[in-house]
Amino acid sequence: MDWDISTVVAVASAGLAVISALVSWRNAARLATLQYDALKAGLDADVVSWSSEALDVLSRASGLARSRSIYDPASFEIKLTEVSCQLSALADRGRLFFPNEEHDKIGTDREQAFKGIRPPILDALVFACCQIEQMRTDGGGDLIASEFLTNCRRLLVSEAQNAVNPRRRKEMLALLAVGRKDDEVSAFDAAHDLAASLDKRFPGLPAVVAFFKTYKPQRATASAPHRRYLKRSELGSCGRCP
Repeated sequence: MDWDISTVVAVASAGLAVISALVSWRNAARLATLQYDALKAGLDADVVSWSSEALDVLSRASGLARSRSIYDPASFEIKLTEVSCQLSALADRGRLFFPNEEHDKIGTDREQAFKGIRPPILDALVFACCQIEQMRTDGGGDLIASEFLTNCRRLLVSEAQNAVNPRRRKEMLALLAVGRKDDEVSAFDAAHDLAASLDKRFPGLPAVVAFFKTYKPQRATASAPHRRYLKRSELGSCGRCP
């Protein structure tokens, strides 16, 4: 069939339009990927910044526990209050990055940010705050308190590493479950060990009692994320514990 010039031009134009559309689609997809990566990098940077600050405060708390004897009671009380307030604020700031799990099933009568089950990375800060508050009345056990606060720091840095490691996650909310898959002991079990240590030395702390109401021991597996399913109120506190 013979084509006249106008037909050839029309076909060529259509072909160019298709090619242009494909190029535009590819560029748009590439731009979307770059924007996602930039957003993720920014979020990871914020998490690293928050984690770094939390680790600094936990290290300061551990050092404070070891050096109680060099302070007079009034100065030590001031130091305790400063560290306790910082830990409490860091725990609440951490909720911006690590929302509670099972928020649609547990504690639905609470404020939005406090519905569900607190993740272990925040348990580390809450329990550290509890330990600091108990040092107001507990005159001994400085080395025990310091070791406990060090364990809190280790749990936090492990969970933070899970959160920002690009090899172990693609999405922020799916990150912790993915990151825990190759852990020998689940982060929830590590948080339980911290709670058990507190409960042994200071029985009946509201935050710890609330934790045990929802805890179910689970070893880390590659098949399922770790959950605690029973109801627990996070509104209970010990002193300034969040």
